Formats: sequence, C-alpha cells, structure tokens
Amino acid sequence: MANAAHFRQMTEATLAGRTIGENPNSYQEPREFTLPHSKLTVRYSTKLYEFNRGGENAIHADHEIVVTWEEYKAGRDPVMEWVVGR
Repeated sequence: MANAAHFRQMTEATLAGRTIGENPNSYQEPREFTLPHSKLTVRYSTKLYEFNRGGENAIHADHEIVVTWEEYKAGRDPVMEWVVGR
C-alpha cells in the first residue's frame, strides 16, 4: 500500500488490479507491553502515517481488474497480461 501511494505521488505510474484493502492513512508501528497483575498483553500503534492526504482514505487502481477463480486456478494473471499487452 505504501509503495502504491508513493508511486502515485512521485511518478506517473498507472496502478492496475484491485483497490488496496488497507487504509493509506492509519496508525502503524506497533508496540506492546504486559500488564503486571493480569499479565494481559496490550498492543498499540505509535505513529500515524498519512500517505493519501486530503482525499478518500483508500488507494484505488487506475485500471481495475478483478481476477476470477477460474483464472487463478488456470495459473493466469490478468493484471500482468494487461500490463504486458499495453
């Protein structure tokens, strides 16, 4: 997701495939600690990353391609086929 966001911001890259399922603006860099009495582990994120400022909190493909189960079973990669055929 971070690479796709950077490619879009810094180059004229065309993103092909599916919309990325992760939000580009989110907290990351997890840390954890154990509570002393209950021994429960607490996980928390420490840093907010904003890869897509001022817009929708999603990275959409410029050319949406949905791979079907039949294509996957056959070992085909329609996204790569589209890229190579351009």
